[in-house]
Amino acid sequence: MAEYKKTVALEIGAQSVAMALFTPAGRGYTLSRYARRDILLDPVEEGMRMDYVSNAIKEMVAELKVGGSEVRNIVSGQQVYLRFIKLPPIEGDLAEQVRYEAQQQIPFPIDQIQYSFKELSDTPEGDKEVLLVAIKKDVLDNLNSQVEGNGLKTKAVDCSITSLYNAYRANHPEETDPVMILDIGAKNTDILFSENGRFFTRSVTAAGAFITNAVSREFKMSYRDAEQFKIAKGAVSLGNGHTDSMEADEAALATCIRNAMNRLCSEVQRTITHYRSQYHGNPPTKVYICGGGARMPYAQEFLQATLNLPVEFLNTLGIMGVGPHVDVDALQQDAICLGPLVGAAVSAAKAGEFAIDLVPTSVGKDRAEKEQMPKVIIGGAVALVGAAIFAYNASSAASDAEAALKRALPKAESVESVNTKLTNVKDKYDKTMRDIGKLGELYSMRSAYADIMRQLAERSASVKFWLSEFSPLISYDVENNSLSESSDVKGVKLIDMNSSRNAAISSAISKAPEEAATGGKKKAPAVTAIYVSGFTIKPVDDDKTMDQRQAVYDMVAAGFYESRPDSLFAYDSAKVQKDLNCYFQFVNAKSAKDKMPPYVEKFMMVMPLKNPIPIPELDPANNK
Repeated sequence: MAEYKKTVALEIGAQSVAMALFTPAGRGYTLSRYARRDILLDPVEEGMRMDYVSNAIKEMVAELKVGGSEVRNIVSGQQVYLRFIKLPPIEGDLAEQVRYEAQQQIPFPIDQIQYSFKELSDTPEGDKEVLLVAIKKDVLDNLNSQVEGNGLKTKAVDCSITSLYNAYRANHPEETDPVMILDIGAKNTDILFSENGRFFTRSVTAAGAFITNAVSREFKMSYRDAEQFKIAKGAVSLGNGHTDSMEADEAALATCIRNAMNRLCSEVQRTITHYRSQYHGNPPTKVYICGGGARMPYAQEFLQATLNLPVEFLNTLGIMGVGPHVDVDALQQDAICLGPLVGAAVSAAKAGEFAIDLVPTSVGKDRAEKEQMPKVIIGGAVALVGAAIFAYNASSAASDAEAALKRALPKAESVESVNTKLTNVKDKYDKTMRDIGKLGELYSMRSAYADIMRQLAERSASVKFWLSEFSPLISYDVENNSLSESSDVKGVKLIDMNSSRNAAISSAISKAPEEAATGGKKKAPAVTAIYVSGFTIKPVDDDKTMDQRQAVYDMVAAGFYESRPDSLFAYDSAKVQKDLNCYFQFVNAKSAKDKMPPYVEKFMMVMPLKNPIPIPELDPANNK
């Protein structure tokens, strides 16, 4: 049964990023708001792509007002490996069989990939057919860091191909005739076949970038200029004098695009032949086109004439309403590009035919911890029941001891010996209850530092500066301690990294004070703040030094202020502005303890925690 809930979907494509907010409306969804950003990069600029993606996500989160939301991410088809696996019809664990096949068919070790699969219909030979979708973990985790680093929380990750198919099936549930979908993207064209419940897909490189490269070569211009030229004046020549009325440069461009599109049609015809011969499919009776490349003028007419099949634009928004905040004119242009986002909403409602979920490492850890929580609760309950039984037995033992005392009086057994036994029983019971309490505290704090370091790493990733020290501070009072221009902080560090570099780890661990006086009351020590230091590249122009420092301030303001619901730190905007030196300081090179090169500048930060972290007690017997 469908479950319609608020859904935020994000698609990170090869040359665009799109985000949409879907809200429940009756027995379906409404597209409340959406946004798209094009990322036009020359191939030599590919290393900067993630920075552009991150900026695009940040802008769209603010525009759609979805900060802090869970999001369903969609990765482009070019970043995943899709394999159709045939398995013999034998009994056994299907997941184990798929894992074995994944080891054989994906060109990376199994521990370096994340995969998901969907069982398809049986083949005519009686074999089981499975669609395997895999992606490298580092690629997936890098994309996830861009998402979660901009105030979103990953709910699930799908790929654009299966998500688009879910959107198509939701809009055309009764269509059983064989149809073909061409999703003409930037780097790939994804070719999908749907035939009476059957599914097949193949990706080819004849797509938007292939056409742009052809234009770049033909007109001897850069990739970026060729892409802009194509977008501004591009069209597909239909031949037979179609370009006679055009300007000379437009006619030459249309002819160049037509020649490149012929390559796409050849790949499509080859894929149809492969589908019919290897998968015993029927030729398609209709073609749907979508994606950015489908928006090119006369693309529909050219494909229809060349493939000799009826061609229609795929509109996946037919099952949805459109909210009042959506620009209808812009939507008419973008509708054929939103299929994967619609598919994410369909999956969120549990109404999709494919349930692909590629789980990033951090999301997998969170899920595992949530799965373990019921077990921990049950374990705690068992421990409490055990303690109760122990107490009951202790009580019974007391009763038995009293009876034994009465019986032993004639034998002159001393009352003191019985009291001693009772005291021992009570001591054991009290110790058991203390141990249960400590175990509960340890479980709650065992992931605290991992969460802090993960959030710090995700939200401080930048090419403008880097971090070099991370030290928890014990019972540190931020407001009453200003940072000086020396290269250290006045406070007790739980672990001093400077000591650990030159001595044994044991000598780097500070001994926490036994108790701290607070307002006349004594309070157990705890880690209340994190000390972080790092370096920035010092600008050659001294007038730009403040700009470089501002980059560090902006990073903290954007990533760690307590107004963010998921922030682990207690930064208060008013306090930081009032007493900046309590939180940030740049180290004066002359007063620094260690010599620094002239091209870097060291900075320090004290980051107060929302929730202090208790310091585990040391066992005096073995100092552990």
